[in-house]
Amino acid sequence: MPKASKSKVDTINSKITLVMKSGKYAVGFKQTLNTLRQGRSKLIVISNNCVPIRRAELEYYAMLSKTPVHQYTGNNLDLGIACGKHFRTSVMSVTDIGDSDITSSA
Repeated sequence: MPKASKSKVDTINSKITLVMKSGKYAVGFKQTLNTLRQGRSKLIVISNNCVPIRRAELEYYAMLSKTPVHQYTGNNLDLGIACGKHFRTSVMSVTDIGDSDITSSA
């Protein structure tokens, strides 16, 4: 069982890395809310230790804009590292998937 979940984490990390290189994205709560309000977001990725009130607000806006939400299995530090950043991030929004097929895994 742990091997299957580990490979799933590896695939989502590689897809996030590919989006970072070839697509467009927004990192952070405020920027993600702006992309959701404008209807530019294709996918929302939320870490597992995101604050519950923020998670609820993001999921509500995502439901209104019909945007899929992916619950990232790692914490905000892991999501920041997967994004190639040197800081923590609890949420990211993908606005252009580029060469990745990240929306099919969500």
